[in-house]
Amino acid sequence: MPTSHHVLKDAERHRRALFGLCYRMTGCPADAEDLVQETFRRALERPPSDLDAPLRPWLFKVATNLCIDDLRRRGRYFGPWLPGPVPTEQLVDDLEPGPEARLGVLESASAAFLLATHALEPRARAVLILRDVLGLSAAEVADLLDVREGNVRVLHHRARRAIDDAEVTLPADDAPHREALRKLLFALGAGDAAAVATLLTDDAVATHDANGEYVSAVRPIRGRDAILAFYEQLRTLTPMPIHVEERSLNGLPAIALRYPERLPRYARRVVFTLDVAPSGRVRALGVVVAPRKLAAVFTDER
Repeated sequence: MPTSHHVLKDAERHRRALFGLCYRMTGCPADAEDLVQETFRRALERPPSDLDAPLRPWLFKVATNLCIDDLRRRGRYFGPWLPGPVPTEQLVDDLEPGPEARLGVLESASAAFLLATHALEPRARAVLILRDVLGLSAAEVADLLDVREGNVRVLHHRARRAIDDAEVTLPADDAPHREALRKLLFALGAGDAAAVATLLTDDAVATHDANGEYVSAVRPIRGRDAILAFYEQLRTLTPMPIHVEERSLNGLPAIALRYPERLPRYARRVVFTLDVAPSGRVRALGVVVAPRKLAAVFTDER
């Protein structure tokens, strides 16, 4: 007869998949890790009644409902919200989706997908991820969430409609993205306003996620001229980084920066991402400095 110890040992085999689920639900790697640990604690203290049944569905049920409860308890976020970046290699093949999955594992972890689903209420978000990312049937999702199958179909339809306009397909070739990222960072660092202007679309948006913990723009900066003015002012206040590293995060190239010690309200670790229009110009910049969001990138400095 399996014991709770054996249940926990079996649960470890599903750690990556559970992280993948919780990350797509919360958009924050540190929150996802905490929810995985809470799922394991439940498995140890209150294991499933049928210890001979497959454990994975039970783990996913516990983890999904923990995510929903966590999202519903959250207070108001200070300033703009961006997903916490995760190394691409950590997200590849983590979920083992079923035959009904519509989205690939990297597409469902892209910044575009996470931003789009962030606007959904927690249960609708769960239905979308369970159906279109994990590939579960409507009946399986109904059982997992303890709701009627008809309700699952309604929630799924609403959630899918809400993200239809989100461009979640990752490019087959990320070379243009990488080139734009390098050029833009170099031009910003050099204070070359003319070069920056040629790289941005007229209606570009820059979004900074600090959650009130560091000095940062508390609203999205809209328009090329406004972005140029903001970064010119920021350049005069910001020292040169001591380390610059190009990373693949959430399926696309990104830049991780480390700065020297400075005033407490100024971030020392920053991740810089962008979204490139078909024209090759940058239409959106994302700057994440909230430390909890960066736990998966700066793993040696948690």
